[in-house]
Amino acid sequence: MNSPRLLIASPIRQKPEILSLFLYSLSNLDTAGIDIHYMFFDDNTAPASSRLLQQFVRQSSGAAVILSPPEEEGSRYSSDDNTHRWPEDAVWRVAAMKDQILQSAAAGEYTHAFLADSDLLFHPQTLKTLLKSGKELVSAVFWTRWQADALEMPQVWLHSEYGQHPLIRREDLSPQETWSQVQRFYARLRQPGLHEVGGLGACTLISRQALLRGVQFAEIPNLGYWGEDRHFCVRAAALGLQMYVETTYPAYHIYRSSDLEGCSAYLEASASAVPAAADTGLSAAMQCIRYGYDEAASELLEQFLDDNQGTEDERVTALLELDACYGRLGDTVKGLDLLRAAAAGFSRSELTFRIGAKLMDVQAWDEAIRWLKQSLASPRPANWESLPGKDTWTWMPCIQLCVCYSRLGSWRSAFKYNEQGLAYVPDNLVMLNNRSALLDKLTAGTQPDSEQTG
Repeated sequence: MNSPRLLIASPIRQKPEILSLFLYSLSNLDTAGIDIHYMFFDDNTAPASSRLLQQFVRQSSGAAVILSPPEEEGSRYSSDDNTHRWPEDAVWRVAAMKDQILQSAAAGEYTHAFLADSDLLFHPQTLKTLLKSGKELVSAVFWTRWQADALEMPQVWLHSEYGQHPLIRREDLSPQETWSQVQRFYARLRQPGLHEVGGLGACTLISRQALLRGVQFAEIPNLGYWGEDRHFCVRAAALGLQMYVETTYPAYHIYRSSDLEGCSAYLEASASAVPAAADTGLSAAMQCIRYGYDEAASELLEQFLDDNQGTEDERVTALLELDACYGRLGDTVKGLDLLRAAAAGFSRSELTFRIGAKLMDVQAWDEAIRWLKQSLASPRPANWESLPGKDTWTWMPCIQLCVCYSRLGSWRSAFKYNEQGLAYVPDNLVMLNNRSALLDKLTAGTQPDSEQTG
């Protein structure tokens, strides 16, 4: 079997500090057994960037060429630390350069062309992994905050201009239903593997078969979608080509200057050729939570619990995290019902403490007291001191009981539990302040004769 003959190419207009990292990343790709050539359009406005490109070409072990870009007319592309601005004529100018690259790849008998945007960094195994997929069109995934305060989003989509939920024609989804579907899509892409998509770009491996079928970036005149990648993908789909994203080794996008801070960590982590294992069960749900995908996380946690997976400690964690997801999704009652049902089968203070705290939120003081006392009375498992919720067996219910009894005006009971909490953490400033305030109340003689038991 002949080894791949691959053209790595890009139109480049880039800041020197970003371009140097991009070129370093290219030089660090594992290309063993691959005949690599390079083709760049030097569209730089910074002389330092042009010098970096020329130096890379001189030092390249593979054949390399630098081309002059077409003449620039009209408005220029610009960027700042918030977003990137692409005037229409600038888009099609870049499309023309990309299409010249594709034509050169087809004429040069290359097995593949790899088009890579110059603000990306790659894991060394990127090319090998994309080639191994055997797909005609496949991109490595990367994640970007398109606005500085927005959620990270992938550069791939399922349909339309940037639709990231399944396409269901003639059916309108509510915004909440749409967001649920988007989260499921994002959760899949956070797992290493190969996924079919309806649109891709920016770091795409294009096979010779796709080149010969006629893929190109040129404008489709009757298509209103913005951006040359959209026109490329619509044309590819019309030609019967399927598109995929490979998520085993995500690329890193230097979209704004602040992203430079993460480059060293990415390159250091990428030095390992060992791919991350796919998260399953509870770990997959926890990953969704870290990324803010509460809808997707709640589904995974529900399935984890329904299937009776994991150890008791893991199931308790799943219950608490599911309750938190429900709360962030605006359904605190559902979480409370979940915990009450679970507490019947698990004598665990983490659960009863959470129930008590939730009841305090709605000022159900008497019921909260019952649950918090149950938390204190829960038998401790052998490993309780190593658990994240270990303080729910000791001082945390005490301080909450102090609050509950204070709200009910039962100062002696409040003082009793505050002192019990201080026995566990004598230096706790909140409880030390409580002691002074409660002693004042007791001295005033306003305490009822007996403790309210709730």
